[in-house]
Amino acid sequence: MNIWLPYLETGSGTDVYTRTLADALKACGHNAVHAPFSRRWQYFPWPLRFSSAPAGTEVILANTWNGFAFRREGCKLVVVEHHCVLTPAYSPYRNTFQALFHEWLVRGFEKASLKAADAIVAVSTYTARSLRSALGGPWPEIIFNGIDTDFFCPHAPSDPATQGDRDGGLRPFGLLFVGNLSRRKGADLLPDIMAKLGPGFELRYTLGMRGGDPFSRLPGMTPLGRLSRTELRNAYRQADALLFPTRFEGFGYAAAEAMACGTPVIASACSSLPELVEDRVTGKLCPVDDTDAFVAAIRALAADRDELHAMGERARSAAVDKFALDRWAKEYLAVFTAASEAAKRFPTRETT
Repeated sequence: MNIWLPYLETGSGTDVYTRTLADALKACGHNAVHAPFSRRWQYFPWPLRFSSAPAGTEVILANTWNGFAFRREGCKLVVVEHHCVLTPAYSPYRNTFQALFHEWLVRGFEKASLKAADAIVAVSTYTARSLRSALGGPWPEIIFNGIDTDFFCPHAPSDPATQGDRDGGLRPFGLLFVGNLSRRKGADLLPDIMAKLGPGFELRYTLGMRGGDPFSRLPGMTPLGRLSRTELRNAYRQADALLFPTRFEGFGYAAAEAMACGTPVIASACSSLPELVEDRVTGKLCPVDDTDAFVAAIRALAADRDELHAMGERARSAAVDKFALDRWAKEYLAVFTAASEAAKRFPTRETT
């Protein structure tokens, strides 16, 4: 099957998603081409209609924000909703400009994409429910995002690069935060959590794809900067737990990657996270914004190293079951095949 995956480069998890899925489809023996476009087209995507798909393209996989502009004669169009910005739950995390952009433009873009599509995918049940609530339409196919669980895996016992950080000895209990330091990600809660934990706990944090570091001088908090893929994997492996007090996630790559590395996740019990993290099994889920609950969960794991290690093993097993690349690619291929059959029955799709 010949598959084209056009996307706008925005410095977000969507970029990673598209490139990784293209590679996973190739590994299954299909011809998958990912094509980046400038993010400036997010405000005016109509000219994308004039971009050429590779010769022989059978299926086009695109974002709901611009999928309608990639509709091509003779090709099936599958659109993906990564996180629904039109749900009321997202409203507190956007500024006035973003709110106007979402309501005046994105709402129309997504309606047009849903109308033009032969199939719709959402990356979590939460995201599917949010999309249906905001725009109606058919219930999307639910396909969790995939990660490379062969790469994101626990360290080998003899690996010196990741040894020594889970020994439970004299070192502080190691926490890791991965992502942009935004309010939506709950980064503003990190200083309060670390202050309440006090000595014996250390948080290392990335700067995400957008940079900026407001915490560099705070005790117990160490910036890691922007990490390479290998450095990120080592950071997951070295951490005792991922601290993820996010307020809204369409999926939650950091949680999935940490689990694959055998690192328990301490996260907010909101949006898509309960679909990824099973409370008290592969991690701990805390009420949103409740820093005392996060502190209690962290202290409980720090005090029980046997449970911490067992939880890490269960997290790894769950990640392989839920997020493995071959499963991910095969589920998309099933959607592509079903869309092909639907296109034969209903050959015309309305576009805007």
